[in-house]
Amino acid sequence: MHRASVCRVLTAAALAVPAWCAVATPATPASAAPSAADVTLDLSSVTPAVAKAGDDLVVTGTLHNGGGSALARPTVAVVMGSMEPTRKAVRDWAAQTGPAAGKVVGQSRLTGSVPAGGSQTFSVRVPKLATLGPAAYGAIPLSIQSGAASIRTFAGYQQTKQYQPMSISWAAPLTLDPDPNLFGGSGAARETAWGEALGEGSRVARVIRATEDAPVTWAIDPTLTPTLLPDDVDIEADSAQGRQESAIRVATEDRITDLAAQHSPWVLPDTDADLAAVAGIRAGEPLMRSFVDRADGVAAKLDGRADIAWPADGGYTATRESALRRVFRVPALAGQVTSGSALTPAGSANTPSAAQRSTTGLPLLAYDDSLSGLLARTTSASDGVLSTQQFVADSVALLNELPGTEGRSVFVAAPRSFNPDPDTARSFFAATATIPWLAPTTTDAMLAKARRAVPTSSAPVTRPSVPATGGRAVLTTARVGQLEQTVRTVRGVAQIRDDGDAFLRTWTRAADQLASTRWRAAPTAWNTLSGRVSEAARQTTTAVKVSASTINFLADSGRLQITVTNDLAVPVDDVKLTVEASNPRLRIDSQPAVLRIGPRSRATVTVRVTALAAGPVPLRTTLTTPDGTVIGQGADVQVRVTPTGHWIYWGLGGVAGAILLLGIVRTFRRRPGSGPDPTGSVHSTGSPPPAAPDPLPREATTA
Repeated sequence: MHRASVCRVLTAAALAVPAWCAVATPATPASAAPSAADVTLDLSSVTPAVAKAGDDLVVTGTLHNGGGSALARPTVAVVMGSMEPTRKAVRDWAAQTGPAAGKVVGQSRLTGSVPAGGSQTFSVRVPKLATLGPAAYGAIPLSIQSGAASIRTFAGYQQTKQYQPMSISWAAPLTLDPDPNLFGGSGAARETAWGEALGEGSRVARVIRATEDAPVTWAIDPTLTPTLLPDDVDIEADSAQGRQESAIRVATEDRITDLAAQHSPWVLPDTDADLAAVAGIRAGEPLMRSFVDRADGVAAKLDGRADIAWPADGGYTATRESALRRVFRVPALAGQVTSGSALTPAGSANTPSAAQRSTTGLPLLAYDDSLSGLLARTTSASDGVLSTQQFVADSVALLNELPGTEGRSVFVAAPRSFNPDPDTARSFFAATATIPWLAPTTTDAMLAKARRAVPTSSAPVTRPSVPATGGRAVLTTARVGQLEQTVRTVRGVAQIRDDGDAFLRTWTRAADQLASTRWRAAPTAWNTLSGRVSEAARQTTTAVKVSASTINFLADSGRLQITVTNDLAVPVDDVKLTVEASNPRLRIDSQPAVLRIGPRSRATVTVRVTALAAGPVPLRTTLTTPDGTVIGQGADVQVRVTPTGHWIYWGLGGVAGAILLLGIVRTFRRRPGSGPDPTGSVHSTGSPPPAAPDPLPREATTA
């Protein structure tokens, strides 16, 4: 018989306990259990994780009495069950509840009684566990039970090595939580958010502590290393964003940089940009390339690499690979992390090796979905024990798919939501390091192996064969376009504000973060941050505007005066006003110089124009920043054009002549009368002299 077949038969027997064991020896019942729902069990350890020849298995835990009466000296038993030697059988056994039928291989009676509402620890020893399995190595399904209470777990064992070990490597993302208060305007909410995101007890701090001593590759979002990014991308150590925020972010960065050499760091595209959502959206590729370029600079300072793509959904397609290659130009794409289930051919009974290569030569690291999920379950001490022992059983079932095949590899990747209990995760890593059929290696070594692998044709060409993980993508084609426009607007308006540097760092960085993968877990939070960024940009673009007015222009040529207002609390500078006539009645001869306007002030500019015909002329006014970003809002500036021409001089002469003629007519049409003799002589006719003139003048009459 072929060596691999022999190994498979032997090791399968290690997992499949003879059927008579399952029926011939019933479990010993616990004593005086008040009711099925009243007693619960928690495990605190199953040691060793894999028992060698001669080792005793010790199971410890706590029995809780939730009933209304005391339990008198209850018994806790370890029952050995049976299952098929497959990964599915391992999952099924772990999911079952209730006591199991099988052989009691160990039991312990607690001393005294457990009072109502009380608890008591227990310890059960299983002598020489490895002898219970008929094969050279394997995993035994166990039920730890007391009365109606039960916990399902596993015990690994090995008497002799009869297999080819698999190499195993690990990776864990260091990324932020989806909190919109982390970015945008300064204030108490932002300070508090950063304290919760990076402070002691935060998820990021727990991941660092859980993995700092383990052989785990860190995949780092450059947002966690702000001072390693190019200047003006993020806050500086003395930024006005807040001293508390700066201090905690720099402290986290220092811890990451101090430990980075131990973790072969991958640097994700800046903000942990959602490659899975944007790959294939051509409009978003320039933005993604800028994120990859920033990551490359951070990787150089951390002695890491930024050429590995880790899409959040774990999917792989040939189309996506082409898109990622366009995004990863500097550096060029050197590998992709993907889900193992995405590369598993339909109907295949075997799990593919972790080190794969696409048909076009791209190295692929396919993480094992089941084993990666068990790592993510290290959230509490009791869950950690169960996940550790299931990891042992699942990995040996994986081994037994092809036990004699040399060079097989396993890759375990924590999800971006990884939120471990540090002590539990450290115990998990320590226990899994003792599994003899798993040989530790690095992700760099596994990538090197993937480069030499035979190309796989199992990956789909157009769409993933498995459902996406990590939540649905928030970014769509429309939102990518909106995001790029928002980033351009923020950068543009920052050029004219006196507080432009701080405004640029604050709101451009907030806009960048909208491309992050993290919002898959909180799409409503994405909407919140997007609204804040848009409002910050809109505030500037609407606060600087041209005042509406109506101008009467009575000349052939001259100057028009236009008023521009600034409603912001900060001055603006380098604002350019462009004026265009909407019809040919008026010609714009010169544009105004760039403007500087004080806070909550206005400025008046002049524009030289020439009138070509009479009539109304609406003016189109445009305010722009130095890079051409349009600001302001449309203003209704109307010009009533009345050109003069040569006829105006004849008209003025006619008006003057008419005034002169009117004066002459008024002179000759005065009322007639005789005045006194200018010589003062007396009339010789003897007539009486004329009457003296009226002391008050009479009103002149007009015809």
